[in-house]
Amino acid sequence: MIRDLFVFLQGTRADTAALDAAIALAQAHDAHVAALAVAHAPVPFASEWGVTAVGLDQAGFDALRKVAEEAAGRARERLEAAGVAHEVRVVDSPLAWPEEVAALHARHADLCVFGGASSEGPGQRFGTSFDALLMHSGRPVLLVPEDTRLMVPPRRVVIAWQPRREASRAVHDALPWLPRDARVDVLVVNPQSTALGHGEAPGSDIARHLARHGCQAQVVEVERAGQSTGQAILAHAGSCVADLVVMGGFSHSRWREQVFGGVTRTVLEGTRTPVLFSH
Repeated sequence: MIRDLFVFLQGTRADTAALDAAIALAQAHDAHVAALAVAHAPVPFASEWGVTAVGLDQAGFDALRKVAEEAAGRARERLEAAGVAHEVRVVDSPLAWPEEVAALHARHADLCVFGGASSEGPGQRFGTSFDALLMHSGRPVLLVPEDTRLMVPPRRVVIAWQPRREASRAVHDALPWLPRDARVDVLVVNPQSTALGHGEAPGSDIARHLARHGCQAQVVEVERAGQSTGQAILAHAGSCVADLVVMGGFSHSRWREQVFGGVTRTVLEGTRTPVLFSH
């Protein structure tokens, strides 16, 4: 059941798709939408002379705050026009990265909604913002590409299945808003039929589980045929005109950020279909 939705505003055209998706979900589930804009000032750094600011005067702070206020204002107008329960927050982050602030706010929601990379070019912090929401909020993230409409409820769903914790988490995060008669493709790409992997019948166990929840689930096994796994997922989602892709988000730790694996990165950057990611 969805009761609280969270939208992290990037200040780009991608925010429109994210807000429209959140509105559609809120209307369908009688849910509340919280949108967040962060006025990001460069984080001070420590040196032998103490904590040092990063050369930003009051005018600079005011300019950053104005950008955040403008993004919040656009979101507020859209949410008010839709008539859904909402709040729009503007937060200054002089001592934290904006994506860290967003992850904190997202922990109090059922679902994060995030706009895909903008045609204007991804925002400077697009990757790190998505990373923080997925890896540090503890909540699933619905990525909505620019100029894409989310179908609510989704009728045609592709689950990019791997026998791993992240994929299982994604399936069960999606179940509350899949209709009982949804057509679901359990997509397995070049499966390895090992005892601790896909098993003798790749995808069949999770397909039976989905069927018990009322979904019309079928296993679709595809070969990469010169494509990457991510490209194969995108190609299948496009060919069957999927309303939603569901998949686990995989990454490898590196310093304060995560480096996404090839499949996650390919889908993140190339999808034209809304994708529900879980970690």
